[in-house]
Amino acid sequence: MKGQNIFWVLLLMLGAGMTYGQEEGTAELFTESYTDQFQEAFFEALKQKGIENYDRSEALMLEAKKFEPDNPVVDYELARILNLAKAYRRATPYALRALQSDPSEYWYVDTFMKSLKPQSMNHEAFASELPLEEPALRLNLARWYVSEGLYEKAKAQLTPVSNLEEARWLAEEIIVLESIKEQQATTAQHKGSGPSEDRQTVASLETRMEALITSENWKALEDESAQALELFPLQPYFYYSQGLAVLRQGRPEEALDYLKEGEGFILEPSESAQKIYRTLIETYSVLGTPEKGKKYEDKLKSGL
Repeated sequence: MKGQNIFWVLLLMLGAGMTYGQEEGTAELFTESYTDQFQEAFFEALKQKGIENYDRSEALMLEAKKFEPDNPVVDYELARILNLAKAYRRATPYALRALQSDPSEYWYVDTFMKSLKPQSMNHEAFASELPLEEPALRLNLARWYVSEGLYEKAKAQLTPVSNLEEARWLAEEIIVLESIKEQQATTAQHKGSGPSEDRQTVASLETRMEALITSENWKALEDESAQALELFPLQPYFYYSQGLAVLRQGRPEEALDYLKEGEGFILEPSESAQKIYRTLIETYSVLGTPEKGKKYEDKLKSGL
C-alpha cells in the first residue's frame, strides 16, 4: 500500500532526527510513484511542522491531501500537526480516518487518543465509528491505556481478545506494573516496607523478568525493567535485564551503559554478577571490541 510505504519512511526519518535535506533524499527512493506536487507539498509541510509553523504546515498538508485524498498517512500527519497546534477538536476527524484505515497501526491509535485526551474524552465516545471488532485495535487501545497508567481501562480492552497470546502477555505486564505502582505508593508512605518484604518483591520481579527473557519478549522486558529500576535502583539484576533487553533490540551502546552501571552495584559474587559479565562479553563482541570483554571472561573463570 503506497500510504504505508510513506508512513514507514516518515517514522525512520523523524525517529532518526534527519535534517530536511536528508528527508528529500530519502523521499526520492520511496515515493517515485507520487506526483511532484504531492511530494513538494507533503515534505514542505513536514519541514514547517518541524519548525513549529503549524498554520503553514496544515495548509501544505491539506494541499497534499488534494492529490491523495484517501491516503491515511496524510490524515495521520494532519492530526499530528493539529495536535501540536492544540487544535484537538479539528485533529480528531483526521486521526479517526487514519485509524479506520488501519487499526493495527499503533501510532494511528496513539494520535487519535492524544486528540481526545485534552477534550476529556476517550474512545468510547466514538464506539460506533471504531472497528472495535478488530483484535488489533483492542490490543492497541490496551497498549495506549497502559502507557497512560490506566490499567483498568487497558484490561477492559483485553477482555474481548483474551484468547490471543499477545493479550495474555499484556495482561501479565499490567499485573506487574500494578504491583510496582502499589509498591511505589507504599514506599512513598512508609519509606519502604521491611527488608524481607523488599527481598520478596525483588525475587518476584526477577522471576517475571526471567519469564520474559525465556519468551524473548524484549520490549516488555525493557519496559518492566525500567519500572523495576525506579523502585530498586541498587539491584544489579535489573540493570542486567534492561541491558539485555536493549541489546536484543539492536542498541548495544545503550546496553553497555546499563550493564556498566549495574556492575558498579555488584558487591559480591552472585548469579546477577555472572549474568552481567556474560552480557558484557557479548555486548563488547557486538560492538567489535571483544578484547574489552577479556577481563569479564577472567572474572567468570575465577568465580568472582
